[in-house]
Amino acid sequence: MDLKRIRYFLAVARSLNFSQAARELDISQPALSKAIKRLEDDFGQTLIRREGRLTHLTQFGRHMLMVLQEVDSAAVFAEEEASRLATTGETKIAIAIMCTIAPGRITKFFSEFHAKHPEIQLVLHDVTAPRIQECLLDGTVDLAIVSRPVEAVERLRIHELFQEEMVLSFPKEHRLAGRGTIAFDRISEFPFLDRLHCEFRDSLMSVIAERKLAMNVVGQSEREDWIQKMVRDGMGVSVLPEGTALEVGLDYVSFSDMNLRRSVYLAIPAGREDNASLRAFVREAKEYCWDL
Repeated sequence: MDLKRIRYFLAVARSLNFSQAARELDISQPALSKAIKRLEDDFGQTLIRREGRLTHLTQFGRHMLMVLQEVDSAAVFAEEEASRLATTGETKIAIAIMCTIAPGRITKFFSEFHAKHPEIQLVLHDVTAPRIQECLLDGTVDLAIVSRPVEAVERLRIHELFQEEMVLSFPKEHRLAGRGTIAFDRISEFPFLDRLHCEFRDSLMSVIAERKLAMNVVGQSEREDWIQKMVRDGMGVSVLPEGTALEVGLDYVSFSDMNLRRSVYLAIPAGREDNASLRAFVREAKEYCWDL
C-alpha cells in the first residue's frame, strides 16, 4: 500500500466530496479518483461508492477508515520521531554482557565513551551465555561483551579486548593472604564455592576429577554477586577472574602449576558497523587501554 494513497482516501472520507478533497490535496480530481481506485485494487474491495452526486463509504470502507487512520497516525509519529532523531543525533546501542564479567573495566570504558559521545545511550541487557549469539544475529542487541567466543559463524566478528588470570580468591583475613602462588591441588584443603556460570567450570571439574581431589563444596550459585559475597564473608574460597577479585576487595593467589587465563571479547555481526555510532564504539573499544 502507498501511504500517499491512504492519505488521499482519508481526505475523501472526511468530506465525502472528491472535488473538495482534490482542492485540499492540491491535485486534480481525475488523479485523486485514480489513486483511490488503485487503493481499492490493492484491497480487492470497494472503499467509496459514488452514486450521482452522492458519495459515501461502503461498509468495508467504514471499517478500513479506522484502520487506515491508525496507519496514518503511526506514520506521522514515525516521521516526527525520525526528524527529532536527525535533529538531536540521539541514538542507542544495545549491549549484551555476559554475567561473569565484572563491571569495573567495562564501565570505565563506557564512562569515557559517553564523555566523547553524550548523544549515544548505552542500553545494557542481561543475556545468558547460550542466548547471546541468537540475540546478536536476530538484532535484539547490537553487540556483546563476552568472556568466551560465541560460535564461529560467518556473520560474527570477534575482537579480543583483554585477558585476565583466573585466581583462587578468599577474604583479606584468610590464612593464604600474602602468598603469591599456590599449587592447584591445594584448593581441596578449603571449603569451596562453585560458580555455576564460570566458563572454566567444566575444565576445572575435569582437572579435579583427574587428580582425584576430594573437594568440600559448601555452596553453588549462578549468581556472581552471591558467590563474591559468600567468599568475602568467609564461607569458602572460589576461582574468580583477577579483575573481579580486585574489584570486590578480595585477596587472591595465582596457581603455580596451572596457567588459567580467559579473554574478554567484543562480538558484533558483520554489516552492523554501517551504523556510525556502532562503528565509533567498536573502534574506540579496540583502541582502548584495558589494563587494570
